[in-house]
Amino acid sequence: MVHSNPILIVGAGIAGLTAARQLHDAGIPAVVCDKGRGPGGRMATRRIGEQRFDHGAQYFSAVSPRFREAVAGWVADGIAEEWFQMNRTPRYRGRNGMNAIAKHLAAGLDIRLSTRVVSAVPEGKHWRATTEDGGRISAAGLILTAPVPQSLEILGGLQEELPNALRAVAYAPCFAVMVLLDGPSGLAGPGFQRMKEGPVTWIADNTIKGISAGPGALTMHASPLFTRVNYDAPAAEVAKQMMMAARPWLGGSRITDWQVHRWRYSLVSSSGPEPCFFSPSPAPLVLAGDAFGGARIEGAFLSGCAAALALLESGIS
Repeated sequence: MVHSNPILIVGAGIAGLTAARQLHDAGIPAVVCDKGRGPGGRMATRRIGEQRFDHGAQYFSAVSPRFREAVAGWVADGIAEEWFQMNRTPRYRGRNGMNAIAKHLAAGLDIRLSTRVVSAVPEGKHWRATTEDGGRISAAGLILTAPVPQSLEILGGLQEELPNALRAVAYAPCFAVMVLLDGPSGLAGPGFQRMKEGPVTWIADNTIKGISAGPGALTMHASPLFTRVNYDAPAAEVAKQMMMAARPWLGGSRITDWQVHRWRYSLVSSSGPEPCFFSPSPAPLVLAGDAFGGARIEGAFLSGCAAALALLESGIS
């Protein structure tokens, strides 16, 4: 039976977009809502002036046959390319930034940006979702791909009927500081450095990476501990401490501008055991994302595939 109501997907990150694409290809209409101004979630790319910064996920690998096939398609389409290798395994990036892959997946789908879903309640065998601006969406099924605490908040009191394991899913936060330089950085190719101590754990030069014109466009990620301790601190203080820690890699260049982004739900520190959570009643519900399919981009992709499959196998076809 073909449902007149679409599937509602909350979150336009890799999991939500993958689920929407799978449903679309199966002839099932889906609406994707995201509170952000662009698709991608943590596959995020931002401009400061003329420079481009990947300030969320920095790269991805492909291990499973299904994801390797998808990545091969992105490479063939000119959407992704290899950035470097680690242990002889390619690490990929979006050719024009990580969000280029999200934009590619979103093409032709019903994506509603700047649309925050604040609640969803079952009505018979369907869902009625409410957006922050008072809009209503009736859906034959619901896929929640936002960070699990946000997804549970959307479900309100209904979350109490779900397994305790979902409330145990946890995330580590992360500051991202984007820095413009007046000259080249001191990083060598392929353009990144990991640090084991101090407030900064990762620094990458987006110019050397190949997504920005330069001369120097750096992304710095903070440690979870530093982020937790300073999460509510003024952005200027966070940036000052991280830029001081990164000074050895600035190549003597001067900082001309900077921005701070707070990722409250950055890395999954405690995940669920299955690629998604599915409940057929009171109305079809799926929770998905990198907290289920395995950490990082490949896990989110596989979880999105599993979410779509769960609904298709439930009879929504």
